[in-house]
Amino acid sequence: MKFQVCSLVMIGLVAGCGTQQTTSTDPVDSVDRPTPVGAAPVQRNTEPAPVVATAPPPQPAAQSVAKIAPQTQFEPTTHPKTKSPEKIVKTDAEWRAILSPEEYRILRQKGTERAFTGKYDHHFKEGTYTCKGCGTALFDSTPKDNSGCGWPAGFKAKENTIDEKVDRSYGMIRTEITCKKCDGHLGHVFDDGPNPTGVRYCVNSASMGFIPAEDEKQAKPAPKPNK
Repeated sequence: MKFQVCSLVMIGLVAGCGTQQTTSTDPVDSVDRPTPVGAAPVQRNTEPAPVVATAPPPQPAAQSVAKIAPQTQFEPTTHPKTKSPEKIVKTDAEWRAILSPEEYRILRQKGTERAFTGKYDHHFKEGTYTCKGCGTALFDSTPKDNSGCGWPAGFKAKENTIDEKVDRSYGMIRTEITCKKCDGHLGHVFDDGPNPTGVRYCVNSASMGFIPAEDEKQAKPAPKPNK
């Protein structure tokens, strides 16, 4: 029994000698202590600075640019089928020198000869009627109409030879016809002509010249025979 008590006492003494309690009055973490050689560095509880996300600057929206083909300045919007004849321009004195007083009064002053007095009123020979001022071919004899109006009349003019203008003289509204090349006054056109055109060109005889068909044939060179 005594042996057991002694054993327990010895065990207690040995256990007490293995522990050493120390106390310190220094505040915790008040002074940085050097890290022992070979020991791992002390990790401080530091939080990283927050990262602020910045959006990229806005890019300008791509704008579609219409491609315009280069165009010539002053290009006409319409293209006539036939080219207008080159104008003949003369002074008043020059017109008087080449025209008779009656021709000048009608062609250049827009006069009118008396009905049934013109030399081409009842004229039905084959040939071509021309402008007395510049010689432009205006009408063929074939479409000449015996309208009985007192002036030479036709229902078809040659292409690109006559201009039309509104005439409000004498309290009436009519359509004046002039030579496209020299602006000489010819007469008027009405919409009571025969088919197929339905128009009637009423022309002063003094405004026109006439080339017989025989003269036209002689003036044209004979066609060369085919070899």
